Amino acid sequence: MTFMCMIACRIFEDEIVHLIRNDAQISGVFILDSPDAVGILSKLSENKIHYTVCSPDEVKNIVHYEQDEDYYILLNILGFSLDASPQLLKENVYEQVGLMSEYADSILILYGLCGNVLGNINRDFAHLSCPVHILREEDGEIIDDCIGASLGGRKPYLAVLKGAGGEGMYFLTPMGAAFWKEMAVIARLTNNPDNTAMTKIVFDYAGYTKVGKINTGLDYEKSFGTKVEEFAKSFDFRIVDIEGTVRISEQSYQRAKDSIRKKEGRL
Repeated sequence: MTFMCMIACRIFEDEIVHLIRNDAQISGVFILDSPDAVGILSKLSENKIHYTVCSPDEVKNIVHYEQDEDYYILLNILGFSLDASPQLLKENVYEQVGLMSEYADSILILYGLCGNVLGNINRDFAHLSCPVHILREEDGEIIDDCIGASLGGRKPYLAVLKGAGGEGMYFLTPMGAAFWKEMAVIARLTNNPDNTAMTKIVFDYAGYTKVGKINTGLDYEKSFGTKVEEFAKSFDFRIVDIEGTVRISEQSYQRAKDSIRKKEGRL
């Protein structure tokens, strides 16, 4: 069995479903059992993608006893709460890389620099027998964050900010919009997800007047438009439609897949 292990923030659920749907070489999908995987389980089911939920020990047994030479995806979804503490996020991601490396042929980390704590991940895991990848721009630089990934990198990101004419803009991807209240708590804008008055004070102080609705072309979050409108109404923001992309995720996935050498020539 050949395993690509993805260690990912929930914010990239839609991109993961997109990648799986568009790779005909995938023979099966395994998902580590976790409360944070509930969203992607639902989306995979809605898109008629078969999957198996399992524990790390069950994965080890599968790898040990199964002798086929097919290509499989193993998903390890981590929760939003890690975003509240860059150091905690790093510790958890590093721990999962160590665990996944026991049976992975390649590891793809769907995170960006995230407060610059993941910038040395390749150096820190250079000793592993399986290659470790992270979301990168076309020039090889690690992506800054999920917004940068959805916009296509630093240059498009800066171009959007420049086009805002000096007005503050808050960005929402489909997943960010679906969980904007929870994300406000994680960002410590408020301690109560329903206390939008406190969040508005912070936004007003920071000079935000717009919300950038990043259309990635993926439609797995059916309430995207409604949630953005709810957000904009809560803070008197103007909605700005922004064309997004999944190119960063696609290219990073392909690099991780191309690096698999265990079954050389099969992928």
